[in-house]
Amino acid sequence: MCPVPDDARSISTTLRARVEHALGQQSTEWVKPDTGLSAAARYSVTLNDGSGVFVKAATDDETERWLRTEYLALRHVPERFVARVVAWLDEPGSHPVLVVEDLRRAHWPAGHEGVDWREGDVDRVLAAVADLAGIPAPAAFEPAAPRPAYWPTLLHEGPDRRAAFLDLGLCTAGWLNGAATALIEAEAGLDDRGDSLVHGDLRSDNICVAHDRVVFVDWSHASRGSAEHDLALLLPTLHLEGGPMPYDVLPTAGGWAAAGGALLARRVLDERGAPGWLVNVFVRLIAIDLAWAASCLDLPRPDGIDWRSI
Repeated sequence: MCPVPDDARSISTTLRARVEHALGQQSTEWVKPDTGLSAAARYSVTLNDGSGVFVKAATDDETERWLRTEYLALRHVPERFVARVVAWLDEPGSHPVLVVEDLRRAHWPAGHEGVDWREGDVDRVLAAVADLAGIPAPAAFEPAAPRPAYWPTLLHEGPDRRAAFLDLGLCTAGWLNGAATALIEAEAGLDDRGDSLVHGDLRSDNICVAHDRVVFVDWSHASRGSAEHDLALLLPTLHLEGGPMPYDVLPTAGGWAAAGGALLARRVLDERGAPGWLVNVFVRLIAIDLAWAASCLDLPRPDGIDWRSI
């Protein structure tokens, strides 16, 4: 009997049969990864011959749409950047299933025990992201969705809203008053248009290093957009994990920094039920974004708590 996590028993029989039929052999073990936030069903699968694959199965219409986007991206992106497609199961009447190469033996910097970037890995990732930015998006990809402006609501949607932001301790009211106009204008002026292929969710748990390859996984939100999009999204998290200061890599990216901080602030203030550890990460990232924005926009450094103390 193939071991399958209890929460997956309702789909395991059908899914296992579809995958084994497509691959022409039975499986011996299905293990759910301990990282990643996808709503799709995901398993590292060991096959009878000792080899392995990674299985990602859509479970509803939304995850099906994401999985089709991911499959299109994997067919378009040079193989050195992505997991090799082993099989695509798309029978009428069933949600699709994507089967890709097994990357369990690659180095995954993010795990349930923390983050472990080895010497040289961050530089290799930044170089790979730069190369990725030069790839044009497939014609079928839609432009990235317009970015809402959040700083006006954070600052002008009543005193309680502003007070809630200040309660995060990242700056004083005096600093915020002096920076407000610049932050609002920088966010409003951000141009995310372009013809580059955008991954859309680059962070350490979607990256692995496999020998001489830097591989990006989970392309569910890939789109067409600015060549700076993925790098700007990754830099604050990378700095949190020991990488360079975002300003040292993108010193003219005030719009990205302002927009990133505002988006995370809205999530912290408005999304209830998030685990405490995730809220803590978001607040630290907001602090990094504010410092980045201040450097780019020639503002005084935020005068609140340093992110390392949060």
